[in-house]
Amino acid sequence: MAKSHFNNVTIKGMSITLGENKRVIDDDPFYYNNDDAFLARLKKTIGFGTRYVAAQDTTTCDLCEDAARRLLCETKISVNDIDAIIFVTQTPDYFMPGNAHVIHEKLQFPKETLALDVELGCSGFVYGLWLSYMMVSSGLNRILLLTGDTLSKSANPKDRTEYPLFCDAGSATIIEKTEKNAPSYFILKSDGTGVKHMLQPAGAYRLPSSEETRKEIIDKDGNTRSQENIYMNGFEIFNFTLTEQPPLLKDILEYSGKMKDEIDYFLFHQGNKYIVDTISKSAQLPKEKVPVIFSDFGNQNSAAIPGTICATLFDKINSSTQVIIQGFGIGLSWGACQLALDDITILTPQIYSGEKNE
Repeated sequence: MAKSHFNNVTIKGMSITLGENKRVIDDDPFYYNNDDAFLARLKKTIGFGTRYVAAQDTTTCDLCEDAARRLLCETKISVNDIDAIIFVTQTPDYFMPGNAHVIHEKLQFPKETLALDVELGCSGFVYGLWLSYMMVSSGLNRILLLTGDTLSKSANPKDRTEYPLFCDAGSATIIEKTEKNAPSYFILKSDGTGVKHMLQPAGAYRLPSSEETRKEIIDKDGNTRSQENIYMNGFEIFNFTLTEQPPLLKDILEYSGKMKDEIDYFLFHQGNKYIVDTISKSAQLPKEKVPVIFSDFGNQNSAAIPGTICATLFDKINSSTQVIIQGFGIGLSWGACQLALDDITILTPQIYSGEKNE
Protein backbone atom coordinates (compact mmCIF):
# COMPACT_ATOMS: atom_id res chain seq x y z
CA MET A 1 0.00 0.00 0.00
CA ALA A 2 1.23 3.49 -0.86
CA LYS A 3 0.24 6.41 1.37
CA SER A 4 1.35 9.91 0.42
CA HIS A 5 0.69 13.40 1.74
CA PHE A 6 1.52 16.48 -0.34
CA ASN A 7 1.39 20.26 0.09
CA ASN A 8 1.67 23.12 -2.38
CA VAL A 9 0.35 21.13 -5.37
CA THR A 10 -2.99 21.81 -7.04
CA ILE A 11 -5.10 20.96 -10.08
CA LYS A 12 -5.19 23.93 -12.45
CA GLY A 13 -7.62 22.69 -15.09
CA MET A 14 -9.48 19.75 -16.60
CA SER A 15 -11.21 18.84 -19.87
CA ILE A 16 -12.64 15.79 -21.62
CA THR A 17 -13.42 14.84 -25.21
CA LEU A 18 -15.89 12.07 -26.11
CA GLY A 19 -16.01 9.74 -29.09
CA GLU A 20 -17.97 11.19 -32.01
CA ASN A 21 -20.67 8.51 -32.34
CA LYS A 22 -23.62 8.65 -29.94
CA ARG A 23 -25.21 5.36 -28.93
CA VAL A 24 -28.53 5.05 -27.08
CA ILE A 25 -29.43 1.69 -25.55
CA ASP A 26 -33.06 2.02 -26.69
CA ASP A 27 -31.89 1.97 -30.30
CA ASP A 28 -30.01 -1.33 -29.86
CA PRO A 29 -32.65 -4.00 -29.06
CA PHE A 30 -30.01 -6.72 -29.42
CA TYR A 31 -28.61 -5.71 -26.00
CA TYR A 32 -31.93 -6.12 -24.20
CA ASN A 33 -33.42 -8.98 -26.26
CA ASN A 34 -36.06 -6.63 -27.64
CA ASP A 35 -37.76 -6.84 -24.24
CA ASP A 36 -38.96 -3.44 -23.03
CA ALA A 37 -39.50 -4.64 -19.47
CA PHE A 38 -35.94 -5.98 -19.37
CA LEU A 39 -34.68 -2.69 -20.79
CA ALA A 40 -36.47 -0.78 -18.02
CA ARG A 41 -34.76 -2.98 -15.40
CA LEU A 42 -31.36 -2.45 -17.01
CA LYS A 43 -31.86 1.31 -16.99
CA LYS A 44 -32.95 1.34 -13.36
CA THR A 45 -30.23 -0.93 -12.00
CA ILE A 46 -27.15 -0.81 -14.24
CA GLY A 47 -28.00 2.64 -15.58
CA PHE A 48 -27.75 1.93 -19.31
CA GLY A 49 -28.63 4.99 -21.36
CA THR A 50 -26.37 7.04 -23.62
CA ARG A 51 -22.69 6.61 -24.41
CA TYR A 52 -20.24 7.82 -27.04
CA VAL A 53 -17.91 5.62 -29.08
CA ALA A 54 -15.02 6.62 -31.30
CA ALA A 55 -15.02 6.10 -35.04
CA GLN A 56 -12.86 3.29 -36.40
CA ASP A 57 -9.99 5.65 -37.27
CA THR A 58 -10.21 7.74 -34.06
CA THR A 59 -7.71 6.77 -31.38
CA THR A 60 -7.20 7.47 -27.70
CA CYS A 61 -4.44 9.88 -28.70
CA ASP A 62 -6.86 11.83 -30.91
CA LEU A 63 -9.33 12.28 -28.05
CA CYS A 64 -6.68 13.26 -25.50
CA GLU A 65 -4.98 15.58 -27.97
CA ASP A 66 -8.26 17.42 -28.50
CA ALA A 67 -8.87 17.69 -24.75
CA ALA A 68 -5.31 18.94 -24.20
CA ARG A 69 -5.45 21.55 -26.95
CA ARG A 70 -8.68 22.99 -25.59
CA LEU A 71 -7.42 23.06 -22.01
CA LEU A 72 -4.06 24.65 -22.87
CA CYS A 73 -5.88 27.29 -24.91
CA GLU A 74 -8.42 28.03 -22.17
CA THR A 75 -5.80 28.28 -19.41
CA LYS A 76 -3.38 30.18 -21.69
CA ILE A 77 -0.60 27.77 -20.77
CA SER A 78 2.11 27.19 -23.39
CA VAL A 79 3.60 23.78 -24.14
CA ASN A 80 6.89 25.38 -23.12
CA ASP A 81 5.51 25.70 -19.59
CA ILE A 82 4.79 21.96 -19.23
CA ASP A 83 7.61 20.00 -17.57
CA ALA A 84 6.20 16.52 -18.11
CA ILE A 85 3.46 14.56 -19.88
CA ILE A 86 1.95 11.50 -18.22
CA PHE A 87 -0.31 9.43 -20.46
CA VAL A 88 -2.49 6.76 -18.82
CA THR A 89 -4.26 4.32 -21.16
CA GLN A 90 -4.92 0.65 -21.92
CA THR A 91 -5.54 1.39 -25.60
CA PRO A 92 -2.42 3.05 -27.03
CA ASP A 93 -2.10 4.00 -30.67
CA TYR A 94 0.89 1.66 -31.05
CA PHE A 95 2.59 -1.14 -29.14
CA MET A 96 5.59 1.19 -29.32
CA PRO A 97 6.28 4.05 -28.83
CA GLY A 98 3.91 5.08 -26.05
CA ASN A 99 1.18 7.66 -26.44
CA ALA A 100 3.05 10.25 -24.35
CA HIS A 101 5.69 10.56 -27.07
CA VAL A 102 3.04 10.63 -29.80
CA ILE A 103 1.39 13.59 -28.05
CA HIS A 104 4.80 15.15 -27.45
CA GLU A 105 5.29 15.29 -31.24
CA LYS A 106 1.72 16.29 -32.13
CA LEU A 107 1.63 19.26 -29.74
CA GLN A 108 5.27 20.15 -30.44
CA PHE A 109 6.57 20.06 -26.90
CA PRO A 110 10.21 21.05 -26.39
CA LYS A 111 12.93 18.48 -25.74
CA GLU A 112 13.01 19.52 -22.09
CA THR A 113 9.48 18.11 -21.55
CA LEU A 114 9.70 14.48 -20.48
CA ALA A 115 7.08 11.93 -21.62
CA LEU A 116 5.91 8.95 -19.57
CA ASP A 117 3.28 6.24 -20.17
CA VAL A 118 1.29 4.26 -17.59
CA GLU A 119 -0.83 1.23 -18.52
CA LEU A 120 -3.82 1.32 -16.19
CA GLY A 121 -7.57 1.53 -16.61
CA CYS A 122 -10.30 2.59 -14.22
CA SER A 123 -7.90 3.39 -11.36
CA GLY A 124 -5.60 5.22 -13.76
CA PHE A 125 -6.67 8.77 -13.04
CA VAL A 126 -5.92 8.44 -9.32
CA TYR A 127 -2.57 6.77 -10.02
CA GLY A 128 -1.71 9.40 -12.64
CA LEU A 129 -2.68 12.18 -10.26
CA TRP A 130 -0.48 10.66 -7.55
CA LEU A 131 2.50 10.48 -9.94
CA SER A 132 1.88 14.08 -11.00
CA TYR A 133 1.76 15.31 -7.41
CA MET A 134 4.99 13.43 -6.63
CA MET A 135 6.76 14.94 -9.63
CA VAL A 136 5.70 18.47 -8.74
CA SER A 137 6.72 17.88 -5.12
CA SER A 138 10.14 16.72 -6.35
CA GLY A 139 10.81 20.01 -8.13
CA LEU A 140 8.85 20.17 -11.40
CA ASN A 141 6.42 23.06 -11.89
CA ARG A 142 3.64 21.78 -14.13
CA ILE A 143 2.41 18.39 -15.41
CA LEU A 144 -0.02 17.53 -18.20
CA LEU A 145 -1.88 14.35 -17.21
CA LEU A 146 -3.75 12.61 -20.04
CA THR A 147 -6.09 9.72 -19.29
CA GLY A 148 -8.29 7.97 -21.80
CA ASP A 149 -9.37 4.77 -23.49
CA THR A 150 -11.22 3.52 -26.55
CA LEU A 151 -12.28 0.19 -25.09
CA SER A 152 -15.29 -0.11 -27.39
CA LYS A 153 -12.70 -1.28 -29.94
CA SER A 154 -11.62 -4.10 -27.61
CA ALA A 155 -15.11 -5.35 -26.79
CA ASN A 156 -17.07 -7.56 -29.18
CA PRO A 157 -20.26 -5.84 -30.43
CA LYS A 158 -22.03 -9.20 -29.97
CA ASP A 159 -21.09 -9.30 -26.29
CA ARG A 160 -24.19 -8.09 -24.43
CA THR A 161 -22.30 -8.00 -21.12
CA GLU A 162 -19.30 -5.87 -22.08
CA TYR A 163 -19.96 -3.86 -25.21
CA PRO A 164 -22.89 -1.67 -23.98
CA LEU A 165 -20.82 -0.49 -21.00
CA PHE A 166 -17.99 1.34 -22.69
CA CYS A 167 -17.73 4.98 -23.69
CA ASP A 168 -14.61 6.18 -25.52
CA ALA A 169 -13.11 9.34 -24.07
CA GLY A 170 -9.88 11.22 -23.50
CA SER A 171 -9.18 13.72 -20.73
CA ALA A 172 -6.55 16.32 -19.94
CA THR A 173 -5.64 17.61 -16.48
CA ILE A 174 -3.01 20.20 -15.56
CA ILE A 175 -1.31 19.85 -12.18
CA GLU A 176 1.00 22.58 -10.92
CA LYS A 177 2.89 24.03 -7.99
CA THR A 178 1.07 26.55 -5.79
CA GLU A 179 2.17 28.90 -3.04
CA LYS A 180 -1.02 28.16 -1.14
CA ASN A 181 -1.18 25.54 1.58
CA ALA A 182 -3.00 22.80 -0.33
CA PRO A 183 -2.85 19.49 1.56
CA SER A 184 -3.70 16.35 -0.39
CA TYR A 185 -3.73 12.71 0.64
CA PHE A 186 -3.41 9.52 -1.42
CA ILE A 187 -3.82 5.81 -0.72
CA LEU A 188 -3.17 3.26 -3.49
CA LYS A 189 -3.34 -0.55 -3.56
CA SER A 190 -2.85 -3.44 -6.00
CA ASP A 191 -3.72 -7.14 -6.16
CA GLY A 192 -2.18 -9.11 -9.01
CA THR A 193 -4.19 -12.23 -8.14
CA GLY A 194 -7.10 -10.49 -9.87
CA VAL A 195 -5.41 -10.34 -13.30
CA LYS A 196 -7.64 -13.13 -14.62
CA HIS A 197 -10.85 -11.31 -13.69
CA MET A 198 -10.46 -8.53 -16.26
CA LEU A 199 -8.19 -8.90 -19.26
CA GLN A 200 -7.78 -9.06 -23.00
CA PRO A 201 -6.15 -12.50 -23.26
CA ALA A 202 -4.68 -12.46 -26.76
CA GLY A 203 -3.15 -10.10 -29.26
CA ALA A 204 0.08 -9.15 -27.51
CA TYR A 205 3.26 -11.21 -27.03
CA ARG A 206 2.10 -13.80 -24.47
CA LEU A 207 -0.55 -15.05 -26.93
CA PRO A 208 0.01 -13.39 -30.32
CA SER A 209 -2.83 -12.71 -32.72
CA SER A 210 -3.70 -15.69 -34.89
CA GLU A 211 -6.62 -17.26 -36.66
CA GLU A 212 -7.30 -19.25 -33.50
CA THR A 213 -7.32 -16.22 -31.15
CA ARG A 214 -9.66 -14.37 -33.53
CA LYS A 215 -12.19 -17.21 -33.52
CA GLU A 216 -15.48 -16.13 -31.91
CA ILE A 217 -17.00 -18.29 -29.19
CA ILE A 218 -20.49 -18.06 -27.66
CA ASP A 219 -20.49 -18.48 -23.87
CA LYS A 220 -23.22 -20.05 -21.71
CA ASP A 221 -24.97 -16.66 -21.38
CA GLY A 222 -25.12 -16.12 -25.13
CA ASN A 223 -22.32 -13.55 -25.30
CA THR A 224 -19.95 -13.74 -28.26
CA ARG A 225 -16.27 -12.86 -27.95
CA SER A 226 -12.86 -14.00 -29.10
CA GLN A 227 -9.65 -14.21 -27.11
CA GLU A 228 -8.73 -10.83 -28.57
CA ASN A 229 -11.77 -9.17 -26.99
CA ILE A 230 -11.88 -7.82 -23.47
CA TYR A 231 -13.23 -10.21 -20.85
CA MET A 232 -14.57 -9.29 -17.41
CA ASN A 233 -15.76 -11.61 -14.68
CA GLY A 234 -18.64 -9.42 -13.53
CA PHE A 235 -19.27 -11.34 -10.30
CA GLU A 236 -15.63 -11.15 -9.15
CA ILE A 237 -15.27 -7.48 -10.10
CA PHE A 238 -18.48 -6.59 -8.26
CA ASN A 239 -17.30 -8.58 -5.23
CA PHE A 240 -13.95 -6.74 -5.36
CA THR A 241 -15.82 -3.44 -5.43
CA LEU A 242 -18.00 -4.30 -2.44
CA THR A 243 -15.09 -5.75 -0.47
CA GLU A 244 -12.41 -3.12 -1.06
CA GLN A 245 -14.03 0.22 -1.85
CA PRO A 246 -16.01 1.03 1.34
CA PRO A 247 -12.92 0.34 3.54
CA LEU A 248 -10.78 2.46 1.21
CA LEU A 249 -13.22 5.36 1.59
CA LYS A 250 -13.01 5.01 5.36
CA ASP A 251 -9.20 4.86 5.21
CA ILE A 252 -8.81 8.01 3.09
CA LEU A 253 -11.13 9.93 5.42
CA GLU A 254 -9.07 8.86 8.43
CA TYR A 255 -5.76 9.58 6.71
CA SER A 256 -6.84 13.08 5.67
CA GLY A 257 -8.42 13.81 9.05
CA LYS A 258 -11.73 14.69 7.42
CA MET A 259 -15.27 13.83 8.46
CA LYS A 260 -17.78 12.78 5.83
CA ASP A 261 -19.79 15.97 6.26
CA GLU A 262 -16.66 18.05 5.49
CA ILE A 263 -16.48 16.56 1.99
CA ASP A 264 -18.49 18.40 -0.66
CA TYR A 265 -18.36 15.68 -3.35
CA PHE A 266 -17.45 12.01 -3.52
CA LEU A 267 -16.25 11.25 -7.04
CA PHE A 268 -16.23 7.53 -7.81
CA HIS A 269 -15.23 5.71 -10.96
CA GLN A 270 -18.39 5.25 -13.03
CA GLY A 271 -18.21 1.49 -13.70
CA ASN A 272 -22.00 1.48 -13.73
CA LYS A 273 -24.80 3.09 -11.76
CA TYR A 274 -25.36 0.09 -9.50
CA ILE A 275 -21.74 0.03 -8.34
CA VAL A 276 -21.71 3.75 -7.49
CA ASP A 277 -25.08 3.50 -5.72
CA THR A 278 -23.93 0.47 -3.74
CA ILE A 279 -20.76 2.16 -2.48
CA SER A 280 -22.73 5.30 -1.62
CA LYS A 281 -25.37 3.40 0.34
CA SER A 282 -22.75 1.36 2.17
CA ALA A 283 -21.04 4.57 3.31
CA GLN A 284 -24.38 6.36 3.94
CA LEU A 285 -23.48 9.25 1.65
CA PRO A 286 -26.06 11.87 0.64
CA LYS A 287 -27.11 11.42 -3.00
CA GLU A 288 -26.49 15.08 -3.78
CA LYS A 289 -22.81 14.62 -2.90
CA VAL A 290 -22.27 11.64 -5.24
CA PRO A 291 -22.59 12.56 -8.93
CA VAL A 292 -23.61 9.64 -11.15
CA ILE A 293 -23.14 10.14 -14.90
CA PHE A 294 -23.06 6.56 -16.18
CA SER A 295 -26.53 6.85 -17.76
CA ASP A 296 -25.40 9.88 -19.78
CA PHE A 297 -21.89 8.75 -20.76
CA GLY A 298 -21.33 5.07 -19.96
CA ASN A 299 -18.06 3.78 -18.49
CA GLN A 300 -15.31 6.19 -19.60
CA ASN A 301 -12.63 3.97 -18.04
CA SER A 302 -9.50 5.98 -17.09
CA ALA A 303 -11.31 9.20 -18.09
CA ALA A 304 -14.40 8.51 -15.96
CA ILE A 305 -13.48 10.69 -12.98
CA PRO A 306 -12.44 13.73 -15.08
CA GLY A 307 -15.63 13.09 -17.05
CA THR A 308 -17.69 13.22 -13.86
CA ILE A 309 -16.02 16.46 -12.76
CA CYS A 310 -16.41 18.13 -16.17
CA ALA A 311 -20.04 17.05 -16.54
CA THR A 312 -21.27 17.92 -13.05
CA LEU A 313 -18.94 20.35 -11.24
CA PHE A 314 -18.00 22.88 -13.94
CA ASP A 315 -20.18 25.55 -12.25
CA LYS A 316 -20.09 24.32 -8.64
CA ILE A 317 -16.50 24.83 -7.46
CA ASN A 318 -15.81 27.49 -4.82
CA SER A 319 -12.57 28.57 -3.17
CA SER A 320 -12.25 25.45 -1.05
CA THR A 321 -14.38 22.63 -2.46
CA GLN A 322 -13.30 19.44 -0.71
CA VAL A 323 -13.54 16.18 -2.66
CA ILE A 324 -12.68 12.53 -2.40
CA ILE A 325 -11.74 10.82 -5.66
CA GLN A 326 -11.80 7.03 -5.85
CA GLY A 327 -10.89 4.77 -8.79
CA PHE A 328 -10.82 0.99 -9.06
CA GLY A 329 -10.47 -1.65 -11.73
CA ILE A 330 -8.12 -3.71 -13.85
CA GLY A 331 -5.04 -5.22 -12.26
CA LEU A 332 -6.67 -5.35 -9.79
CA SER A 333 -5.82 -1.82 -8.72
CA TRP A 334 -7.54 0.81 -6.65
CA GLY A 335 -6.81 4.15 -5.07
CA ALA A 336 -8.31 7.22 -3.47
CA CYS A 337 -7.29 10.79 -2.77
CA GLN A 338 -8.66 13.66 -0.74
CA LEU A 339 -7.92 17.19 -1.89
CA ALA A 340 -9.41 20.61 -2.51
CA LEU A 341 -10.42 21.89 -5.92
CA ASP A 342 -9.53 25.57 -5.81
CA ASP A 343 -9.43 28.06 -8.68
CA ILE A 344 -9.74 25.26 -11.23
CA THR A 345 -10.69 25.70 -14.87
CA ILE A 346 -13.22 23.02 -15.83
CA LEU A 347 -14.37 22.64 -19.43
CA THR A 348 -17.68 20.93 -20.14
CA PRO A 349 -17.52 17.64 -22.11
CA GLN A 350 -17.13 18.02 -25.86
CA ILE A 351 -17.75 15.53 -28.65
CA TYR A 352 -14.79 14.92 -30.91
CA SER A 353 -15.08 16.73 -34.22
CA GLY A 354 -13.26 14.02 -36.11
CA GLU A 355 -10.61 16.44 -37.35
CA LYS A 356 -7.13 14.95 -37.10
CA ASN A 357 -4.30 17.37 -36.30
CA GLU A 358 -1.46 15.86 -38.29
